[in-house]
Amino acid sequence: MHYIIYIDKVWLMDFVTGTYLLFLVKQTYGLQCGPVRMILSSAVSASVFVLLLLLPGMGMAFKVLFQAVFVNLFLLKAAFSFRTKEMVVKSYICMSGYALFMGGLVCCLTVYLPGGLRGMTCGKVIALSTAATGLVSWYLHIRNRGRDRRKLYMVKLDFYGETLHCRGFADSGNSLYEPYGRRPVSILERRAAEELMERVPQEKRYLVPFHSIGKKSGLLDAVELPEMEVEEQGQRKVFRKVVVALSDEELSHKGNYQVILHPDFVLDYN
Repeated sequence: MHYIIYIDKVWLMDFVTGTYLLFLVKQTYGLQCGPVRMILSSAVSASVFVLLLLLPGMGMAFKVLFQAVFVNLFLLKAAFSFRTKEMVVKSYICMSGYALFMGGLVCCLTVYLPGGLRGMTCGKVIALSTAATGLVSWYLHIRNRGRDRRKLYMVKLDFYGETLHCRGFADSGNSLYEPYGRRPVSILERRAAEELMERVPQEKRYLVPFHSIGKKSGLLDAVELPEMEVEEQGQRKVFRKVVVALSDEELSHKGNYQVILHPDFVLDYN
């Protein structure tokens, strides 16, 4: 059996779908990957797949299987910096599931399009893949909002050489920003960092205005810290030059957490 392969169209479809799959995996697990790195990884993966198709002496089924197992694994490793093998396996299974869903949805919808499967063009495949990605992304967005409102995180705060380990709570209602650089502000129990406050230089201390129910306005003591690390599902996100406000009140009556994280640090709204 002979196949007519349009290299440019195959490359474009693989590039677009690869980018979409990486985006969905990133949104699912909150992995860190910039847009440039994601695009470059998908471009290299699509190029490898096209070269694989052009190799003689191998059947099409073997080439597709090789792409699904090894090329997709390369795509993940190129896009994300994994810390554990478990997360690699989870991400690979997740991406494979999304690929099957996307392919199945495209095949099902072709029945309702003019020309059916024979009339399927590169543009239609990309359009349907875009619609499928948008649908899944919308679902993940809604799911993550609900989960992250009640999720606890392991947090490390760098007090200029001394590290404070604590638990953080993701509060989507925390809309506090410092007025000077519009940086998001998390809230920490003062007593949790009482012994470390002397390490904070005077020029790194601020007053942050806030508004709350029952009190029109007020000022919170705040400090700028060199680094904050937030850990979730084995993945660590590091933020530089963070602003943390200090609360004299107990944040959790049961002591479950000591810091209220600003949603910009934990929710995948980007």
